[in-house]
Amino acid sequence: MQEASRRNRAPSRLLKLYSSYRLFLSALLLWLGHLDSSAIYFDDSDSGLFSTTAAAYLIASLLNLPLFQLLRWRPNETLLFAMLLVDVVAINLMLYSSGGMAGSMGYLLMVTVAASGTFLKTRLALSIAAIASFIPVSIAMSEFLFSDGGQTEAVRSGVFGILLFATAAIFIYLTKRLTLVQALAESESRAATRLQHINDLVFNKMLTGIIVFDSDFCIEQLNERASLLLGPSDSQKLLARHDSLDQVSELLTYYHDWKANPQRQLPTFLCKNSDIPLQISFSEIHSNSVVDTILFIEDARTLSQHAQQLKNSSLGALTSSIAHEIRNPLGAISHAAQLLQESQLDQADQQLVDVVLRHSSRMDNLVQDILQLSRQQAPQISVTNIFANCMLSKTQVQESNLFNNPQIEIDASAQSVNAPFDSSQLQQVLVNLISNALRHSEKKTGQPWVAIRFDYQTDMNLAMLKIYDRGEGVSDANKNKIFEPFFTTEKQGLGLGLYIARELCEINFATLSYVYKSSSEGYFKIVFSDPAKLLPRNAENEQDRSDR
Repeated sequence: MQEASRRNRAPSRLLKLYSSYRLFLSALLLWLGHLDSSAIYFDDSDSGLFSTTAAAYLIASLLNLPLFQLLRWRPNETLLFAMLLVDVVAINLMLYSSGGMAGSMGYLLMVTVAASGTFLKTRLALSIAAIASFIPVSIAMSEFLFSDGGQTEAVRSGVFGILLFATAAIFIYLTKRLTLVQALAESESRAATRLQHINDLVFNKMLTGIIVFDSDFCIEQLNERASLLLGPSDSQKLLARHDSLDQVSELLTYYHDWKANPQRQLPTFLCKNSDIPLQISFSEIHSNSVVDTILFIEDARTLSQHAQQLKNSSLGALTSSIAHEIRNPLGAISHAAQLLQESQLDQADQQLVDVVLRHSSRMDNLVQDILQLSRQQAPQISVTNIFANCMLSKTQVQESNLFNNPQIEIDASAQSVNAPFDSSQLQQVLVNLISNALRHSEKKTGQPWVAIRFDYQTDMNLAMLKIYDRGEGVSDANKNKIFEPFFTTEKQGLGLGLYIARELCEINFATLSYVYKSSSEGYFKIVFSDPAKLLPRNAENEQDRSDR
């Protein structure tokens, strides 16, 4: 079956070459037949039969060309056999008319037999060889038996027939071997192409960004994740293959630091065009005299989540001890102060009791916040509607009655914005940020006000949430401290609200930052992660819930 398929699809290049050879040969033989000196080349020749056969052979060669062109040089086996049969008959007639085996025309049959071994199946190729040898052998034998033909001519024709069969056998064998090699090469090529496609798919879908660059910092290969994590370059386009790594000049500094000390842990990298903290590492590939470098780019928030879980585990053990060692005595102090408050005390003593109660309450709130931080569980991340969570957070703030007629403006044009986040933890973050904005607006203007706006980080198509207020803003001295634990500018604050909010964002693969423009202008910004990239564990949980 494979041989038949191969023979039916004769290689077009070889067929074109052989067709050109037939056309050239027939024209040459016709020209030689009309030369005055043809008798020198063809002893005992019948010039009329020779010229007529050569002319017919030329016409047949010319007719084959448009026919094969029409068939896109993929003729069936019948046409190929007919073409080769015409060649055998024509050459044998010209061989007979030019003096038989004594001339050199017989060697042209070997080319035709070799072509049959290439284009036809084994049986048909041997048939062409048999026909090509039968005609001269039968003529020589008939002349030997029935006329005055010599024995030498008969032996010569027999040897020539053996050579034709040997030629056919050799080319049949070589063609089979070449076919097997070609089939193996095509199979390996298909397998390599398939593996390359799989590698490209895996390479581009990896959550780790990878960039391969040469000694001139020309990018030889990179995946989609690397382009997205780094964001647009100075030319406002994502990095692509054949770009220069110089477009992100900060990475060159990291590279030189790594070359100086390969064992050093590089600090977190924050690209100026992206809000995602990145962990950078390098590795070299040595191939002969060529050295390429691989740049690995990882979202540092993934590592932060694991570190946060370890930190929460340790903090949980510590705060359980705090709850036992502090809350019980604190409760006793608070209870004793309440009893004293109910007694008949003068004004000075009453003020001292109020101080004790106020600070006892503050300490109790501090312990409560630390316990809340330590008891945080792993988030149940799912794709949730951001607008709906904002509305729920707005309701919670309004129902808390902490502010008088708070004005909470939420952008209603983005009701379809979705992002992966634990819904309850997102509401906790939003309540904290909204309350913080209302408090600072009221402090400056007397009116609690906050505005929530939606936007997209266009280069990575990530949803963003911006929270504005009308407060005093953050001073230059405090802009790098606002997310530190226990840092606060309020007399009654504990300084854990923004710290907890950022921690919650990080374990949900989001980023909370403060965009600082001036001391009186700025806003908090949450950049959510890609909805298409859920954690595998959470994706399985989502599937389980949908199945149920």
